[in-house]
This record gives sequence, C-alpha cells and structure tokens, in this order.
Amino acid sequence: MTSALIALHAGPDSENPRADTAVRLAGAMLADNKDVCLFLAGQGVLLLTNTDATSESTRTLLGELLELGLEVRCCGSSLKAQGVEDLPIGVSKSSMKELSSRISAADEVVCF
Repeated sequence: MTSALIALHAGPDSENPRADTAVRLAGAMLADNKDVCLFLAGQGVLLLTNTDATSESTRTLLGELLELGLEVRCCGSSLKAQGVEDLPIGVSKSSMKELSSRISAADEVVCF
C-alpha cells in the first residue's frame, strides 16, 4: 500500500484555504486506498479548534475521515504555542523527530 504524508503548517483561513485543501486531499487519498497521515504543525494545529476561521464543512469532514482511519499527528511544541490542549479522539501528540521519520518513510509527501 502506498503511504502518504500531508504536512499542514498553515492555519484555517477562508482567504487562503490551505487547511481545507489538505483535509480534502487526505480524504481523496484515503479513497484511493492509501495509508495517509495528516501531520499538523505551526498554525495547522488550529484546525482542531472550533474557531470561526475553520469552516463547518472542514471540521465535519475531518471528523468523518478520523472515523475512516485517517491518522492525525500534531507537533507538541505547536500545540503548546497555539494554546491547544484538548485533542479530538483519534488525534495524537507527536514531534518534529517523528515528522522527519515519516517524511523519510513516505512514498508521497505534500506540504501546505
């Protein structure tokens, strides 16, 4: 099975919807039977919060993808810097060291 890594560093922003695109791409890759990990760093961890910048459709899709087996990992330092404490079920705290390992192991890497 092809492994894919999507690294999201950009926060949810309706003016530049990189976070929405990353989530939709993760769904498309899962539909293509790829093993997908969405790694959130920097402002990307804000995707997990209920802010006005994150569209309801993006939050809903992320929840559905988590139920379908999307692996979501978050940089611990970014969580702390952005003040994100509570992680949804299926989302795990991680590190830049793990991101480095995942980049080396992935067949496909996409960054937003």
